[in-house]
Amino acid sequence: MIELLPNLGAEEGEDWRGMKSQPAVRAAARLWALIHPRETRLHEQLGHEGADTMQERPTDRDALWPEALGPPVDGSACAGLTEIEGPVAWLATPTIFAQARSIFGAEPAGPAPAVVAALHDKAFAVEASEALDLAPRALQSLIEVLDPETLRHPATLAERLNARLRDWPEWTDRRFTLKPRQGSSGRGRVAGRDTIESGQLAGALPRLAARGGAIFEPWLDREADFSVIVDVPESSQAETLPLLVGSLEMLASESGVYRGHCGELDHRGRIFSGDPDDEALRAGAAAVAGLARSRGYFGPCGVDAFRSREHEGARPQLRGAVEFNARPTMGLVAIGLVRRALARVRAPLELEPGDRRAFALIQLDLHRGETVAALREALPDGAIWLDLAAPSAASGKRDTDEATTQPILVFARERAPLRAVIRQTLAC
Repeated sequence: MIELLPNLGAEEGEDWRGMKSQPAVRAAARLWALIHPRETRLHEQLGHEGADTMQERPTDRDALWPEALGPPVDGSACAGLTEIEGPVAWLATPTIFAQARSIFGAEPAGPAPAVVAALHDKAFAVEASEALDLAPRALQSLIEVLDPETLRHPATLAERLNARLRDWPEWTDRRFTLKPRQGSSGRGRVAGRDTIESGQLAGALPRLAARGGAIFEPWLDREADFSVIVDVPESSQAETLPLLVGSLEMLASESGVYRGHCGELDHRGRIFSGDPDDEALRAGAAAVAGLARSRGYFGPCGVDAFRSREHEGARPQLRGAVEFNARPTMGLVAIGLVRRALARVRAPLELEPGDRRAFALIQLDLHRGETVAALREALPDGAIWLDLAAPSAASGKRDTDEATTQPILVFARERAPLRAVIRQTLAC
């Protein structure tokens, strides 16, 4: 039996406990359960006061299974999930390890929290990018890793960073961002242009220090975001190379909030971003995963990247390792769900050997006025729409969370028209 402990957002420290009741977070946790074998239970109440006794009843995976995927199936959707048993956490932290020992008498599968914390730190991605030459050198020289102690002196830091800003090349437009070294979805950033005031930093620096420090770098307008998923074998399996699970384009808002993933699949269920830079992205991610493995990491992980927009004085720049996610990711979930649906969509899509078809996993935010009808009406002809809302275990009706959040999986014959619809209707 697999016991899923969905501490999504645990990068935020104890703040993640306030996120667990958000419909989008609950929907993501339930989708995560769907890619695991039938003998899986999701502990949705994790994080409540007194949760170390876990009095709530966990939800069996099949109770979350959407009708759109057909009858529930056995087995996992991804190879790296087949051997695990017992508790499995979204992110390995000391708190979740202590809870797992208390509830199940066993620690979660995967590397120790100290290993995860060191590699989940954005400073590791900066180091890996420089060591593996995964970003233009002109950009690498402008990125600075700041430790927590440095952030405790706003006036000194502002003077130092302003001196750096004055030396930045014109193509940066001297726009900057300070982002937390531990965090997700763009939360906790400080951004500005031309100059940094110590008063501007005073309120933000304690929060950044509590999140492990900050990364100071140019703010670049993103043209596209990417995620490459890799499964890293344990160091004892010396002859086994990291498995490249798939590459995707990540759908995000202008502020970096996750909205979904899109890409292409072939008739065997292999997943590609469909972007011209795909091969470079995959090669870079494999190299980063290898470096993480040398430092004790194993299990599923994600390497996030982006390409900036072309502007005066600089061509588009590919950053092949912006973040290393030392945990399962929504990219892994997207790949697993696409493979769950493959048998149902292969024939309607006329997906034959040598072909590729497009897909997108999207979390519609109905609270923001995004409507199902608007997206469905704009889809290309022949598109396949799968509603992944979880049924109520008792009544078979849609879960009440779906009043504000609706996860959908869409397939189409070509990527460009599908991507254009998503861009126009969801602004991401």
